[in-house]
Amino acid sequence: MTRVPFVDLAAQEREVASEVLGVLGEVASEARFILGPRVEAFERWLARACGVEHAVGVASGSDALELSLRALGIGPGDAVVTPAVSFVATAESIAAVGARPVFCDVDPATMNGGARTFADAIDRARRAGLRPRAIMPVDLFGRCAPLGALRALAAADNLLLVEDAAQAIGARDDGGRPAGSAGDAGCFSFFPTKNLGAWGDGGAVVTPRADVAARVRRLRAHGADEPYVHSELGRNSRLDALQAAVLLAKTSRLAAWQDRRARAARRYADELEDLPLVLPADATAPAVHAWHAFVVRCERRDALQAWLRSRDVEARVYYPVPMHRQPCFASLDEPDLPEAENVCRTSLALPIFPAMRDDQQSRVIEVVRGFFDGA
Repeated sequence: MTRVPFVDLAAQEREVASEVLGVLGEVASEARFILGPRVEAFERWLARACGVEHAVGVASGSDALELSLRALGIGPGDAVVTPAVSFVATAESIAAVGARPVFCDVDPATMNGGARTFADAIDRARRAGLRPRAIMPVDLFGRCAPLGALRALAAADNLLLVEDAAQAIGARDDGGRPAGSAGDAGCFSFFPTKNLGAWGDGGAVVTPRADVAARVRRLRAHGADEPYVHSELGRNSRLDALQAAVLLAKTSRLAAWQDRRARAARRYADELEDLPLVLPADATAPAVHAWHAFVVRCERRDALQAWLRSRDVEARVYYPVPMHRQPCFASLDEPDLPEAENVCRTSLALPIFPAMRDDQQSRVIEVVRGFFDGA
C-alpha cells in the first residue's frame, strides 16, 4: 500500500543536495558566514523576482513581519487590521510592536480577507475608538489576496499596506504583480517547507521604499548605522550566508517546482469535483496561484482526516482556531467572524509537494473518494 506523507521534503532536497552541498563548501572556504556577498546576491535576485527596488534578508518570516511594521513606524496606540485566518505570526507581529490587532472576516470562496471585510473591520475599529494605521492582508495557501482593491482601500483611508506573502513566492495578484510587491512592504518566509525553502529559518522584506529598506537593514543589525554606533534599538535578525547560498541554488528550480504544484492542483480539482467538497478556487489570469497548499472544505472534516490517516495518507488541519478566538488574543474581545470560524471548522489540506509521484496522488484521490463512497 502506498503511504503518502503530507510533504516529502527529503525527496525534493535530493534533487538539489549535491549542488547545495558544493555551494556550502564554497561558503566554508570563504568563511563569510554573516551577511556578505551570498546574502547580497540573494537579495538582488528576490528584488528582481518581485519587481521592486529593495529586498532585505532577515532571520525568519516572523521577523520580516515585525521589522516591517517597526520600519513603517507602527507602534503603541496604532491598530492594524488583518484576517482571522492565518498563522499566528501575522497577528503576533502586530502585538510585538505594541499595536492592536483587529481581525477581519474572510471571503468563503478564497479564504482571504477582501476589501469588504477589511473595510468592515476598519469601521469597527474606529467606532471602538482605535486608530487604524495599516492593513496586513495574507496571501493564504499561495493565493494572493485581492490586492488591487486593498491598495485602493488603503490609499483612500491613508493606511499603510504590509503584505504577508510568506506562503506565496511565485504567485501573482489580480493585477499581475508578483506576490509581495503590492504595498509598502512585503514579507516572505523561507522555512524549509515553503515553496522556496532554506535548510533552516530565513525570511526577507521586499519594498519599493528606500527608507523602509534602510531601516529594516538597520533594525536587523541591532539598530547600527555603522559598527558599534547604534541609532536605535534593533535585534540580531540576519539571513545568514549559508541559508542564502541554499536559496540561491534553488532559485533556478522554483518555476519548475511550481509547475508541478499547479499540475497536481489541477488533477485534484478534476478528479474530486463531483464530491461533496468545497475545492479551492484557482486564480484567474493575470493572477497566478502558487499552490503552497491544496485546502478543501468538508462538513465532516475530522472524520475525513481520520479516514485518510487510517489508510496512511497524511492530511493536515491548518489553523483549527481562528485568530480572534486564540487564547493569546482573548482579552481583545473580538466579535464573531462567521466565515473565518467556518473555514477553520471545515478546512483540510491534502498532500501537495513538487516531488509528489503520480501513484501517491492517485492514492490520495482513491482514499478520499472511498470515504464518500462508504458514507
